[in-house]
Amino acid sequence: MIRTYRQWIFARPMTGDRLGLEQFSLRELPIPDLKPGQALVRVKLINIHSGTRWRMAVGSTELGATDRTNYACAEVIHSRDPVFKEGDVVACQAGWQEYQVISSEDASVGYGPPSALVKTLNRTNSQWTYVFRPAMVEMWPPEVLMEMFGTSGMTAYFGTRECGPLMPRDRVAVAAASGSVGSIAAQLARIAGCHVVGFAGGADRCGWVREALRIQRCIDYKAHDFPQQLKAAFPEGIDVFCDGVGGALTQTVMPLVNDHGRLFSYGGAAGLYADTLSHERPPLRRTFGISDAVETLLQQRNIKSEAWIVDSFYHERLEAEDDLSRHLLSGALKPVTHVVEGFEALPQAIVSLYATPRAGKLQVRFAGR
Repeated sequence: MIRTYRQWIFARPMTGDRLGLEQFSLRELPIPDLKPGQALVRVKLINIHSGTRWRMAVGSTELGATDRTNYACAEVIHSRDPVFKEGDVVACQAGWQEYQVISSEDASVGYGPPSALVKTLNRTNSQWTYVFRPAMVEMWPPEVLMEMFGTSGMTAYFGTRECGPLMPRDRVAVAAASGSVGSIAAQLARIAGCHVVGFAGGADRCGWVREALRIQRCIDYKAHDFPQQLKAAFPEGIDVFCDGVGGALTQTVMPLVNDHGRLFSYGGAAGLYADTLSHERPPLRRTFGISDAVETLLQQRNIKSEAWIVDSFYHERLEAEDDLSRHLLSGALKPVTHVVEGFEALPQAIVSLYATPRAGKLQVRFAGR
């Protein structure tokens, strides 16, 4: 019987928004006794999200505490909650720790309440806490469950659907095509028969996008002649722009989006990966790069714009899982993950997220004790 568990905490303030190993400290805590309505889970794998450093910089993750907003795949070890039974594999929010107590009554951390439909489907009060169907657990390992069937895959699936239907005639631009959402969105557009052009930082990453994702073209957005390459790639304009970057890239690309086109904004990587972080929390559309100038362009050209958090569509999660599974099983869709092994490696994985380019979703797999 496990009596203690390990937990990483945010131990020292950052200087100048620079994140290093010295920001982390390890502590050991007793496994708490379960109360009625609670379950103990062993964390198998967590996703490292791009907002981790920002949360630490602005105090959303407090000194001396762990970040409890990570999305995790976990196994139920003991349960006094009727929603969870021992052996269930669940999705939940988790701290940087090996074990955690969850409850179907708990609300999400850092988000508003789920819709009534999502609560009914999940049987919990959090959009991020639910039991995976046994068939899904049998077919897919934790890294795929938390990438393709987690927020990355669901964001790409519902985003391209809401900006669709994607048609073979559509010319689709995908920013951050090597990223966790962009790599899936680019593949879904390719599966729909669209002409797909990705953007990535550097020749090596562009080469990976073309080869791994099997799309027609990828442009290095850091190249000095990026605007010229962009126009050459879209001589008839862009019909759909999938944008997870924001900032200057959005400002450069948007003038090429056609009248009655579609903009799918799902992230603000330009701000989250910048050397200096903004400590303000602007509205979601502004965070995702939709400035006043872009808003004016959207109105002038009647461009449909979507910018939202994916849980708005989580009541349709099972249908999305089925569709994405079908594409995976056929070989048309490829999961893209970067898995770091070992609980001890978590601080280095987080630090490297902002220092070392990598493709797909960064994840840390914990070995069980």
